[in-house]
Amino acid sequence: MSGFFDEMTREELSRDGRLRRQAMLMGGAALAATAAGSLLPGGARAAAVGGTGKPIDFLFAIYPNGTLLDFAGPNEILSRIPNTRVRFASPAGGPVTLEKGIVFGPTEKLADVTKVDVICVPGALDLSAMMKPETLEHVRRLSEAAQYVTSVCTGSIILAASGVLKGKRSACHWAFLNVLKEYGAIPDAARVVKDGRFMSGGGVTAGIDFGMAIAAELRGAEAAQQVQLLVQYDPQPPFHAGNPADAPSKVRDAVYKMLPGSKDGLMRPIL
Repeated sequence: MSGFFDEMTREELSRDGRLRRQAMLMGGAALAATAAGSLLPGGARAAAVGGTGKPIDFLFAIYPNGTLLDFAGPNEILSRIPNTRVRFASPAGGPVTLEKGIVFGPTEKLADVTKVDVICVPGALDLSAMMKPETLEHVRRLSEAAQYVTSVCTGSIILAASGVLKGKRSACHWAFLNVLKEYGAIPDAARVVKDGRFMSGGGVTAGIDFGMAIAAELRGAEAAQQVQLLVQYDPQPPFHAGNPADAPSKVRDAVYKMLPGSKDGLMRPIL
């Protein structure tokens, strides 16, 4: 064990400790490793892959009642690419209670973040914490200076509400997709969408595909593929019902009833 720790710098140890403490609030050692993105099964460190390149400051802007997988999925990818600092900020800072009562944190206070290279806004049904004018202003401020402005799921509605997506194509969860029009954005049903420096993923699980895409954009396709192999991202779902076009009609109609307005992509988030 001493040889293992000798190879790690103090900075790496400090970073791993922060991430483990942060993830442990989410419950369970296995989940801690997944959320932190710093360990492989068996406790081995996840190797940084690809070329180093310019240091990248990547921020997830999370919030109360947010969806864990929207940012945990892409974080699993992005935390493994080299020379990249992944940060988490929220409107109030500190621990954040997500959907299902999962507590994640601590986080930085969004107002205290001065500048980042990439901002990513994940989604949720309840967007109210991010739709306050002062919070949208911080999203807009960071987005204007960022190299890339990104989102997963309904996070694109938050970006659109901040004013930064006017005239830009964007993905969103299919049930909410056309809500983007109300803020001047152009809905795009693709799983991952790129429009200049704006990148977005569709609903929830599309965040992993988005993570792969932005990793390739930042560090190249080979580095992204190395991470894909490291995390064994080789999806083979037992069913093909992940979007309305593919789902059996009985399944699709049942979900339409669960989600009012979703048939037309106009389900209303909580604002």
